[in-house]
Amino acid sequence: MRCPVCDRELEDTLVRDIGGVTANLFWQVHAGRCPEHGWFQTEVISRPPREIFPVNKPFGAARRVVVDGREVFSFPTVWNSLPREQQRARVDPLDARYWQIDRSRGEHEVY
Repeated sequence: MRCPVCDRELEDTLVRDIGGVTANLFWQVHAGRCPEHGWFQTEVISRPPREIFPVNKPFGAARRVVVDGREVFSFPTVWNSLPREQQRARVDPLDARYWQIDRSRGEHEVY
């Protein structure tokens, strides 16, 4: 995982298997810490994550992050921006290309 704010590789990364929530689906929570911007996490449910969230601790509650003067709730990934037809294709859910933050729109979701 990389920091969605500065793109630095996250430290202290953790993976928690949540298996058994939905039959036959690969289900995990991934978390990591940026020394400058804090903890972030995302869910992987048999597909790459749609967004990455700032959290107060690994597997914890969402927290407030301000980027360029705006409160940010989540950071959409490249996977989230693909056309739905492409999202239906079988891909490796851990492929780093899909985990990149989509900066093409220049904005993030806000509260």
